[in-house]
Amino acid sequence: MSTSSTSDVIVVGISSPAGGGKTAMAKKTSELLEDSVAIHFDDYDFDTVHPDSYRKWLERGADFNDWKTPRLRHDLSKLKAGETIVSPVDGTIIQPRKYVVFDDPLGYAHAETAGLIDFMVFIETPLDVAMARRTLRTFKLAGPDRADYAIDSVKAELTAYLEYARQAYLELDKQVRPMCDLVLDGHLAVDELARQLVDAIMQWLVNHRPR
Repeated sequence: MSTSSTSDVIVVGISSPAGGGKTAMAKKTSELLEDSVAIHFDDYDFDTVHPDSYRKWLERGADFNDWKTPRLRHDLSKLKAGETIVSPVDGTIIQPRKYVVFDDPLGYAHAETAGLIDFMVFIETPLDVAMARRTLRTFKLAGPDRADYAIDSVKAELTAYLEYARQAYLELDKQVRPMCDLVLDGHLAVDELARQLVDAIMQWLVNHRPR
């Protein structure tokens, strides 16, 4: 459970392996929650410092704090404080809301943002299912005119998966999942997952409401 300071703004984090449904879940959850906004870890990739080598990162012990996210931390802190931010995607103004749905693979294992999260969910999606979804998504985004590009992209991802990415995803299950407040079945449809998450948030609010 987060140790963040008392705030009227509730930050809900969503983690899963790539292809596990984080983005779709964040969108649907934000639709179901009244007065909410969604932000995405990947939208801050331009400012994020990554490990120089995932292989070396795994050998060093797979510390998720090796990801440095100054702009993300700044923006999440502002939204948590009820202040506006500038979208890292298109430069528009994002207004503060009661709920911030945070598409965040690293969860409470990432100290830089963990203290800003009030409720964290992990979507438990088998790695083969997640891989199949990513493969289908690659072909869909490429379209029929770029099939060769899609094939090359999938080959590269499969190679990386076998060399180091699978182990990196297993670290999510090892480090992030156990600390989450809720674990959901990634086989379920996104509508059902979002409904279960919103129900859990409402119950959490009842249990944590000041008496």
